[in-house]
Amino acid sequence: MPLQLCLQLRPRAPSLLCLIPSQPQLYNLLLLAGRRASLSFVAPTGSNSAIEDGSLLGQPWYSGNSDRYAVESALLRCQKDGAYTVRPSSGPHGSQPLTLAVLLHGRVFNIPIRRLDGGHHYALGREGRNHEERFSSVAAMVQHYMQHPLPLVDRHSGSRQLTCLLFPIKP
Repeated sequence: MPLQLCLQLRPRAPSLLCLIPSQPQLYNLLLLAGRRASLSFVAPTGSNSAIEDGSLLGQPWYSGNSDRYAVESALLRCQKDGAYTVRPSSGPHGSQPLTLAVLLHGRVFNIPIRRLDGGHHYALGREGRNHEERFSSVAAMVQHYMQHPLPLVDRHSGSRQLTCLLFPIKP
């Protein structure tokens, strides 16, 4: 299998507005308006330290309010290998608060992002891997895979493919 050459692309500026209203009534009103206008609103939460410190909110690849289905639809509409986004995980957050979603050959791969050492490091994939790369932040992880191939493994067939994170997407 040939190794793909990864080009470092400048992340484009976020085209969607992120707001964190301080009043719940205002938040609900803005959320409803945002769904109609396809704006991105992020709910304040206490469950994710990476979000709390604001390191993800301004990123062009962070889809803070999008669920798995919205993200997958947006990636499939994009139709570009290497399109990606980071979204909150579908299940209980715990040690896997986020998911990296990547499009390759018309298929979306959802990879858990695990928080290690109480949030001091992050790693991709499920627990139990012997030699995993650790990153100091989710942004550092994304930056790394913009320049280095990310191995994507099909759970059913076991086939392995490589791609870089090339096109940040926000649903």
